[in-house]
Amino acid sequence: MPSWALFMVTSCLLLVPPNLAQVTSQDVSLMTSDSEPLNCFSQTFEDLTCFWDEEEAGPSETYQLLYAYPGEEPRTCPLISQSVPHFGTRHVCQFPAQDEIRLFFPLHLWVKNVFLNQTLMQRVIFVDSVGLPAPPHIIKAMGGSQPGELQIRWEAPAPEISDFLRHELRYGPADPRNSTGPTVIQLLPTETCCPTLPRPNPASTLHQSPCALPTATQQDGPTETSPTGEAPSLKVRGGSCLISGLQPGKSYWLQLRSQPDGVSLRGSWGSWSLPVTVDLPRDAVTIGLQCFTLDLKNVTCQWQQHNHNSSQGFFHHSKTRCCPRDRDPVWEKCEEGAKPNPGLQPPQLSRCHFRSRNDSVIHVLVEVTTAQGAVHSYLRSPFWIHQAVLLPTPSLHWKEVSSGQLELEWQHPSSWAAQETCYQLRYTGEGHQNWKVLEPPLGARGGSLELRPRSRYSLQLRARLHGPTYRGPWSAWSDPTRVETASESAWISLVTALLLVLGLSALLGLLLLRWQFPVHYRYGPCQGGEGQGPGLAPEPGLEAAS
Repeated sequence: MPSWALFMVTSCLLLVPPNLAQVTSQDVSLMTSDSEPLNCFSQTFEDLTCFWDEEEAGPSETYQLLYAYPGEEPRTCPLISQSVPHFGTRHVCQFPAQDEIRLFFPLHLWVKNVFLNQTLMQRVIFVDSVGLPAPPHIIKAMGGSQPGELQIRWEAPAPEISDFLRHELRYGPADPRNSTGPTVIQLLPTETCCPTLPRPNPASTLHQSPCALPTATQQDGPTETSPTGEAPSLKVRGGSCLISGLQPGKSYWLQLRSQPDGVSLRGSWGSWSLPVTVDLPRDAVTIGLQCFTLDLKNVTCQWQQHNHNSSQGFFHHSKTRCCPRDRDPVWEKCEEGAKPNPGLQPPQLSRCHFRSRNDSVIHVLVEVTTAQGAVHSYLRSPFWIHQAVLLPTPSLHWKEVSSGQLELEWQHPSSWAAQETCYQLRYTGEGHQNWKVLEPPLGARGGSLELRPRSRYSLQLRARLHGPTYRGPWSAWSDPTRVETASESAWISLVTALLLVLGLSALLGLLLLRWQFPVHYRYGPCQGGEGQGPGLAPEPGLEAAS
């Protein structure tokens, strides 16, 4: 062969695009468990790359890589060479695309020295056992439906094998001042998906007051405590993952990698994807967001409005809450309410309202724009409309049955939910600042209250729904009811009775003395001399009148 022809062939081989057969040091490190000198891996199980290292540098024309399936003639795989720092040369072969890669069939490989016509190494592999999946493509990372939730959606480089891969998630706070290490959690696919909002666990509320605030329910799923002190839980479905337990309002970075599931396909963990950063919405509790309905049709939301800030409410409906969403939600603007009257509503309170449905979960988001132009999102926990029913303020009636003993009655604002309504009664004495709060039994329509006699009190009542069907926030406190208890007359009656007893006893004693000693209480005529009864003796020196 002429020298110029050999030069052209060599140049063509060296000009093979490096991205088609490039083997990085990271790929080699991921295959450390493979001690064979001839290594192979497949990223999609439709391709195959094999390589080996030589300490002495030499042209790729010196070697030849042959491969063959059982019963077939050997074929040659084109080689390229790449330099390995501090080691030598790496010879790489990427199997041609036109050659069919077969799974579950043994593939025989030989490396020969062309000039010496000598086989240097050989190996038999199964392509389905040498997987090194390429990292998933993260399509979207965004906040979930709950504060502190993060939803990730990704796509495998080869969608046809996505069902045979498992994934690992690595994430951490994006704040560079945070010195804690990243959290790595393996994502296990699960079929569990709640179609409705979870209801409070009855066992957990047995020892709680019926009017106690409902506690947040935890979602099922694997839980692992991260170095940041958080307790994330995971829900995986298809190519999406829902993480809960993160800090609302914080930024996080995250990466994904894949590995064959070890059942149908086998192999090593692939490389990590490029990091993606996402900002989580803040918790709407910090701005006092509250949503309620009065008619089970229209929902009103209100939140605190700081000076020099503008805000806008958004909402959307969904059929499920905890399942990862297949597409981004379409947020609708919440219609702003009328400007509040200074005497009726604080000017720092913003309101909006929208028409809702009773067959879907409601999601509410508030965007606040500061005077400097920064936009902050605040997310509320999703809810059903029948879980946000606001009752009218109840009316309180009372009467005093005895001194300091009050009999209370209140009119239920909604008779259709009387058995699911609980109340709170509070009272305070005149000149006192502290309120004492009482909670009557669930569904009660009255009660008794014992107060101090000859005192003045203020009483207030409020109500809320807290049953299996309807729930909602506390209503406003009723107008203060002024109560002045009467004087206590029991001690007056006791003193009067004692005086009567003492008087009757004294009179009876005098009568007994008169009956027992009558001579001491009888007065005769004023005559002197012996034998006369007691009388008035004549003064000395005076004579008796004739």
